[in-house]
Amino acid sequence: MKKSFYWILFAICFIHNYVFANMASPYIGGTKQSSAISSKHIQIHSENIHIAIDKNFKTAKFIVEYNILADTNGLQVPLLFIAEDFKENFKVWVDGNLVEIKNVNELLTNNPTAFNQLFNGINNTNEISIYWDKNIGNVYQLRDLKYFETDIAKGNHKIKVEYVASVQIDRSNWVKNYKLKYSLSPAKFWKSFGSLAITLELEGTQKVTTNLGLPIEKNYSTINNWKFTTLPADFIEISFTPTISSYAETLISMGPFGISMVFTILLFAINLYLIFWYRRSNINKKYSPPVIIGSLLIPLISIIIYMYSYSFIDNAIGEEAGKYHGYFILVIIIYPILFLVYLLFTWLIDKLYKRKLLK
Repeated sequence: MKKSFYWILFAICFIHNYVFANMASPYIGGTKQSSAISSKHIQIHSENIHIAIDKNFKTAKFIVEYNILADTNGLQVPLLFIAEDFKENFKVWVDGNLVEIKNVNELLTNNPTAFNQLFNGINNTNEISIYWDKNIGNVYQLRDLKYFETDIAKGNHKIKVEYVASVQIDRSNWVKNYKLKYSLSPAKFWKSFGSLAITLELEGTQKVTTNLGLPIEKNYSTINNWKFTTLPADFIEISFTPTISSYAETLISMGPFGISMVFTILLFAINLYLIFWYRRSNINKKYSPPVIIGSLLIPLISIIIYMYSYSFIDNAIGEEAGKYHGYFILVIIIYPILFLVYLLFTWLIDKLYKRKLLK
């Protein structure tokens, strides 16, 4: 009785590990980043974005420069920044001078009136809705928003932002895909939009793709440049998928089903040979052990091969394997159906062969 209990407990734990391990999101990490949110008294004439990605496509250094025109003099908060999950410190310079970065909670707590004069916002406990027009706005988590105060004169100024961002890892396919996203949406609601310049610096021989079209250089190289006078998209997306061996590519093209079918056909051929061999020696026997044993084992072995093919392919890919495969272990529930189908099929073959021998 105890042994049965332990076997049942083991089966439950086994299924739990396979099933619930894949209930998490296929996306891991990634810095949430965006163009700055402009106050009412600031005009942004240009945004220059320099992105330098490391050779392993794990992090990217961002240097973003804004050329702004201040409509008024005095102490003010010209820009808000979305700053979530940065790998290294978020730094801002105004006209070459480093300024202190604060959490927007402080401004909302200490001077909510001043905030609402600069940004049309309605704040709750953990989030704030910022409106650019009567019915147009967005909701942001308070913990994600940063600001700085600066005493600037009316006129032109340069603001530089620097930080290191982590890439997002997409595990939904066989091979991991690394992505960097930078939202341009806030720029739709600036008082003015002059130009957008993007420079992408790559190390090594990374083959990246973007949603920006070809760079000015026409081909991707170490330094790539784009210039726009209108927003090219709601966000910049840069992605990279590592190259894998041809052996791994072959296994992926076959898939677990193809791999299991190859072994199933081989096992069926062996089983068929044993069925014919047994029947030739035992023409008058009512039941055929090769039929019964083959019907029990071959569907089960095929299912096991199918399940372990996922790990087999992942090992062939190596460390860049996504390893996010959903609930494939649930295929075990079709075993009774496969058993009956296989049993019926081989029983029919055995019966026809027995009839042929008797003739």
